[in-house]
Amino acid sequence: MALTEEQLRAVSLAERVGGTASLLGCLLIFITYSVSAAFRRPINRLIFYASFGNTFSAVASLMSMDGITAGPNSALCQTQAFFIQYWMPADSLWSFCMALNIYLTFYRRYTEEDIKKLEKWYFVLCYGLPLVLAIVLISIKTDERGRIYGPALIWCSISGPWQFLRPVCFYGPVWAVSIATFAIYVKVGSDIFRKHRDFKSAKDTLSASETIRKSHSITVQVTTGAEGRLAAEGEAPYAVCIESQQSSSQNRIDAHHGSNRAMWGYIRYSFLFFIAMVVTWIPSSINRIYGLVHPNEPNFGLNLAGALVLSLQGFWNAIIYVSTTMPVFRRASSFCIKSINPPRLFRETPGGTARDRDGIPLNGMGFDGRLNAGSTSSLALRPPTGSSVAVPLSECSSHQAELQP
Repeated sequence: MALTEEQLRAVSLAERVGGTASLLGCLLIFITYSVSAAFRRPINRLIFYASFGNTFSAVASLMSMDGITAGPNSALCQTQAFFIQYWMPADSLWSFCMALNIYLTFYRRYTEEDIKKLEKWYFVLCYGLPLVLAIVLISIKTDERGRIYGPALIWCSISGPWQFLRPVCFYGPVWAVSIATFAIYVKVGSDIFRKHRDFKSAKDTLSASETIRKSHSITVQVTTGAEGRLAAEGEAPYAVCIESQQSSSQNRIDAHHGSNRAMWGYIRYSFLFFIAMVVTWIPSSINRIYGLVHPNEPNFGLNLAGALVLSLQGFWNAIIYVSTTMPVFRRASSFCIKSINPPRLFRETPGGTARDRDGIPLNGMGFDGRLNAGSTSSLALRPPTGSSVAVPLSECSSHQAELQP
């Protein structure tokens, strides 16, 4: 039983809504990453690179079922199928690259500069390998089955006569890369947790030894000449040496702890990217398995969920991007608010008289050229005629001036 017209319209709407949200998310990433270096954190660079593929995937989602309407051999249908085959699986490869960065940093001691040198190869991996497969598939056509790219119920992709290729060429590579990515996270996460536990134990041991050392007073007697008198009292040189060793050990432990915290932060956000990718592909994969078991009974719920989550790739990545740079966004928004609504130094009274924040009338007040404040940071003010007010100007400079009538 095929999907009804209303169900197909609902799927089409979900594709376009998801594609629009993804395009807006990618636009946010492109703008903020380009205008400010504060957004160019290591993990955000890879999200920025992945957003190029997300953009083309969103375009394919916005095409919705127009390609099917145009016909299987139309340029629109073939372009949509090519974009889906090429750009959508690239997201899983970028997730693998994030995990690979963690592996290289933790086990191979790669620095940020070393990681940057690898990014050109990441481009080849993430956008080169899917391109080869997409080109091969668009080039194949047989008399019996026609083109590989064609209508696939909710959009143009690998067509029905070739659906046995979907697990091999579309879903299979994605899940193979996802399993490898997850294995890296499990390995690195368990080792970091173990080292964190060892560092905590060593830190507790140092704290205990420091407490014992402080509880014992050590006296040093220094004799000079024949008098044999007490020359000094204090800590023994051995105790000072131990303290120095303890401080060095403590510094090393603190450095390792800080490094682990930074690593955990990178792992946390890259793992969120991985989770978003997995969640994106689960409904569509389940729908594909269901379609293989029941080829003539499409499930509306699974098709709707698959169309929505796949079209939201760019949106999920934008959410992760914003979460990694939330302090930067807060500072930027605070700056914009202050620029739009600057603080008012003067206020108006009900009678229309301008007064400063201390309530001093300002009408007629001007600058007194007789006083030389010595710098542009301090101003000599002349109050309005008929008034005698002394106002300290220490907030502006180290000098103070008394206003004379």
